[in-house]
Amino acid sequence: LSYLKSKSHSYVFSNSNMVSRADENYAREVMQLFSIGLVKLNKDGTIQVYDSGVPLQAYTNEDIESFARAWTGFDRTAARGNIEQISRGSTDNRLDPMQVVPDWRDPFPKSNLDGGFIGDKYELCVDVNYKSFLKKGAHYRLLGGSSSPEMTKDPSYFSDPANSVLRSELDPTSALYLRLYNGGDYELDVLLENDMTC
Repeated sequence: LSYLKSKSHSYVFSNSNMVSRADENYAREVMQLFSIGLVKLNKDGTIQVYDSGVPLQAYTNEDIESFARAWTGFDRTAARGNIEQISRGSTDNRLDPMQVVPDWRDPFPKSNLDGGFIGDKYELCVDVNYKSFLKKGAHYRLLGGSSSPEMTKDPSYFSDPANSVLRSELDPTSALYLRLYNGGDYELDVLLENDMTC
């Protein structure tokens, strides 16, 4: 995995005052070998060409550089003591998913192959309709009987009132409360059928 321990330029520059680039090998292999290939294809599988007959490239080196920045920040987790493995001096864990080291991640937008940016089709918070959580189509999922963070790494941190988790409590007379409560017969998934008033 060539992107393992790959760090963003901003991280390397701020910590080592060196100019660097994210490792491009994995980004190149994903595009060249495992997805779109070197040249653009028509729907029937034939190669798209310019008027001169030269094939259209599927991507450029700038695309590879941008995609490589998306693969920064990954590192292996520490080895667990409850499995047998031959480590040969390494403490790397090859069983569990890798971890993301936030400081290593590239924080800047990554371009896509269509002239836009990855994630452009997702709404930003500022673009969401006012009170969208009350609009028709809003989706709620029942995630358990308690909003307390029992599954957090250090629940004792949250027992201190100064560190309490911000929660919202619905007014028991509100339309949203009544729909979610459903007379005590909770549903795992609720999709609002109509707009509701606050």
